[in-house]
Amino acid sequence: MDDRALKHAAIEIASKVLDPVTNKSILDAHLLEEIEVEGGVIKVRLLFPEGYEKAKRWDLEDTLSDRLGAIEGSPKVEVTGFIQGFKEPEPPAAAAEAPKAEPAKPAGPPGGGAPPVALAGVGRVIAVASGKGGVGKSTVSVNLALALKRLGFNVGLLDVDVYGPSLPTLLGVNERPNVQDRRILPIEAQGLKLMSLGFLMEDDTPVIWRGPIVTGIIRQFLQDVDWSGVDYLIVDMPPGTGDAQLSLAQTVPVDGAVVVTTPSDLALIDAARGLRMFRTLNVDVIGIVENMSWFEWPGADALEGALRMLDGKDDTADAQAAIRDALDAHRRIPIFGSGGGRTEAERLEVPFLGEIPLDGAVRKGGDEGRPLMVSVPDGAVADAFLDIAQRVVDAKPLLEDGAPAKKKGMFSFLKS
Repeated sequence: MDDRALKHAAIEIASKVLDPVTNKSILDAHLLEEIEVEGGVIKVRLLFPEGYEKAKRWDLEDTLSDRLGAIEGSPKVEVTGFIQGFKEPEPPAAAAEAPKAEPAKPAGPPGGGAPPVALAGVGRVIAVASGKGGVGKSTVSVNLALALKRLGFNVGLLDVDVYGPSLPTLLGVNERPNVQDRRILPIEAQGLKLMSLGFLMEDDTPVIWRGPIVTGIIRQFLQDVDWSGVDYLIVDMPPGTGDAQLSLAQTVPVDGAVVVTTPSDLALIDAARGLRMFRTLNVDVIGIVENMSWFEWPGADALEGALRMLDGKDDTADAQAAIRDALDAHRRIPIFGSGGGRTEAERLEVPFLGEIPLDGAVRKGGDEGRPLMVSVPDGAVADAFLDIAQRVVDAKPLLEDGAPAKKKGMFSFLKS
């Protein structure tokens, strides 16, 4: 059995092992931190909460080791358990030199590893998220990145929506990234540095992965990709509040989050959940973007031209007024409701970054691999994206040397 097949078998077996404390699977109990297979050796990392009874922890480690060792071929198994918040003690000399009044260093995120580490050569990391799918989050991510590029910044765009990577389609990119000096080189298109799982998969291939695999993919896309020289790294998150969000949190500090919603009540409920998640994780919420705010009736411009032709003709005054009333009433059609994003931003006390209308050019540009910021760079919708990009820059500016102020880790609430 090769390493890949062995890893799939190990994950399947591990997912059926129960935590003796909660009687849930170790996946559902969030005890399984990572499974790796290298050279036929299964390496498992378990994460236990503080206060977990030592005897039960040892029993669980033994049970997991025995079940994995029973896989066909009797592979070697290494199970390692860690306690949340564990850190190696400082050397005595360093401890003696530290001022007595200085608070203890943060213990780091769950898992006992190092706290999230800033990406070398990257100015700001901005997550674009949504509480639910179907609100145009990826389209907003792509056009926001292009708008930042037009403002003069070097921009990277990372698609970590592993279950539905859409970046290749939205930007019309169909190639594989190269590797140099054991680092993955991001693909460059439209002046952006890009990375997506979609660049590594065949079309129409379904992704059926459990949490540990998703975690590994996201960490690799952050740590093993050469993002150096990027001022703003836009991270297109999958919808919801699942494994991908936590994986990002454990890997790299995030400077801020942009939450995308539509005006509909259902989308706003889920957007509020996503926003509260970021607040819980001590990530600054830059603001809310309302997408698909209204539909701009395409006949409006033609009617405007007809009205100008009628100006000054007394016998057509009544018809002219009637046409103008109809035009004003139907120019903007709020298909998904009106003003919900702004109202929700006020309720949650976060900035409202702007409205993006439902425009056929946005859909067309995404389908054809030429986003609106490229295909219609001077229209009203492009101006809306530029305004939002400027608000993001104003909220999270770069320092003069290109580096941001000290970042706050997503899991800093666990370190206090």
